[in-house]
Amino acid sequence: MAYAFNRRLISFIVIAQGIYLAGCGIIHKKPEASADEMALVGRSIPPEQAGEILDELGSNFVYGPALGETAVNLGTVVMFPPYALYLVGNALLSFSGYEPVTVSSLLPDEEGKQWSDAVDWVFSGPGQFVAAVAGRESRSREVAEAKVRTILESLPARGVGAASEQPAARAFAP
Repeated sequence: MAYAFNRRLISFIVIAQGIYLAGCGIIHKKPEASADEMALVGRSIPPEQAGEILDELGSNFVYGPALGETAVNLGTVVMFPPYALYLVGNALLSFSGYEPVTVSSLLPDEEGKQWSDAVDWVFSGPGQFVAAVAGRESRSREVAEAKVRTILESLPARGVGAASEQPAARAFAP
């Protein structure tokens, strides 16, 4: 019994190290020029703009591909629970300022773009349905990113709210 457990443990460690070493080559830092929702973390936002930001982010979620992506991810986690580890890992990468690891990031540029477009087409189905029922415009990822970028550029500079940041938040800031 102990021998079988040791073999399984050693096999798990070897496989985990292989995945870790393979992952080191595919993890890339996010470009500084790309403004996304993570740029809002740790910033003080004027109250009049907070409602606008929440409305835009919520509309991007409901009327875009994020609703379908969330449904697929949730269904996959229910059917295959270890998939949650992949999702948590990508969330940690995003919070740390790195790009998440996806199938399109593993493919060459042109094939990765084609894969992303095909997957977004599938994911956007629920968002297009909700937008049609609500009488609103459906949003692609590009349109959603452009709207968020416009709002982020209209916010005051990051230094304005720096005095109100918590010391712990500044300790983890890049």
